[in-house]
Amino acid sequence: MGRRLGYRIGAKALAAAGLLLAGCALAQAQSDWFRPPADVGQPSARPSQQQQRPQQQQQRQQARPQQQQRAAPPQAAAPSRSWSPFQPLIDLFGGRDNRPRRMRPMEPELAPPPPVVAQPPAEPRGKVYASSSEARAASDKVKEVVLVFGDEQAGTLAQGLADAFAADRETAAVVARAEADAGFAPGSGVDLIAAARQLPTGNEQANVIVVLAGSHDLEPITDAAGVRAELFDERWRDLYSRRVEDFLLALKLQRRNVVVVGLPPVEDAVRNEQIARYNALLKEMVERSGFIFVDVTDGFVDENGKFMMSGPAVDGQRRRLRTADGVGFTRAGARKLAFFVDQKLDDLLTGKDLPPTAADPAETRPSIIMLTGGPPAGNARSLAGAPGALSASEIRTSPVAEADATPEPASALVEGTAPPVVAGRTDDFRWPPGQPVEPLVPAMPQAPLTATPAP
Repeated sequence: MGRRLGYRIGAKALAAAGLLLAGCALAQAQSDWFRPPADVGQPSARPSQQQQRPQQQQQRQQARPQQQQRAAPPQAAAPSRSWSPFQPLIDLFGGRDNRPRRMRPMEPELAPPPPVVAQPPAEPRGKVYASSSEARAASDKVKEVVLVFGDEQAGTLAQGLADAFAADRETAAVVARAEADAGFAPGSGVDLIAAARQLPTGNEQANVIVVLAGSHDLEPITDAAGVRAELFDERWRDLYSRRVEDFLLALKLQRRNVVVVGLPPVEDAVRNEQIARYNALLKEMVERSGFIFVDVTDGFVDENGKFMMSGPAVDGQRRRLRTADGVGFTRAGARKLAFFVDQKLDDLLTGKDLPPTAADPAETRPSIIMLTGGPPAGNARSLAGAPGALSASEIRTSPVAEADATPEPASALVEGTAPPVVAGRTDDFRWPPGQPVEPLVPAMPQAPLTATPAP
């Protein structure tokens, strides 16, 4: 019993001694783990491999000539070594060699060149001249001059035509006479009727006249008596139609082809309805005068007839056509506006399929009867029995025509000369029709009559 107890006490003593030794080892290990090495803050020594070199190699190095040792470049001082509590882990995974490593310089990355984008060629910008003489003096190739006449929208149209001519025609030039307040109404700031009567003639005269005006005329009119005529009522139409007809008559006296352009649509829906009614009235008056009317509405509305700010341009691309106010035009819009007019100018400038040139106002007034000599002009009528209306057989059988083969129509009214007999006229008493002319009443004797004595 005592022996077993002694064994137990001895075993416990050994176990306690073992625990004490293990704790000391652990404490020593822990202190060694966190204790910084002795060379911290000091220049790092040479690698251990150099310290362990054989003594023979050291002797050989010492035996080298002193000249080579002098020529050897001095070694740079080694950087001081740093330490952290995690240094054992750093040494475990990264090694104890703390020498700075030479980093390979990174090659600069070359950015890829930007993609080459083909830029469309710039459209030529045409020039708008102030007069025909200036246009002809600028280039010897100019043969035709187009005069654009009207309000501020006419200036936009002139620039669009100039851009079109610069690309397509070298022999045509554009002259603009545009005023901001121009109109046909009586209260307009610039009276287009008076301006049309003062257009230049002779060498300064244009070959074709293009008119775009009326955007300021969609207002009530007050006549000379102070009576107010509301827009598009019967009185307004009467007053305005007379003004437009006077303007067209002044252009007719220029004896040039005239193209009248209708007003383009705007963003305001109510204004658009007024413009549509105005264009219908203007077209009726223009075509009645024998001129050409151009409607540009389809170029600036969509398939539903609604106003559009952007749409297909002349080059086929979708571009901005109108300015932010919904009234003006961008450069692409002005070019499209000129496109509709340019289609009519092709034939007018080249002389193909032209309408009869207005030589006189009577040409489009069929009610006018020419009383003076000369052939009738245009649709004007002549008096029945005029020299041009007689055939050769009627001239031979007519006693009046034998006396004067070419009587003037005015002599029938001024001198009382009887016109020659014309078949089918009310004074043709021949029976049956077509017989030679026979006097129904014998001619008066030339000798004076003698008195007969009373029985």
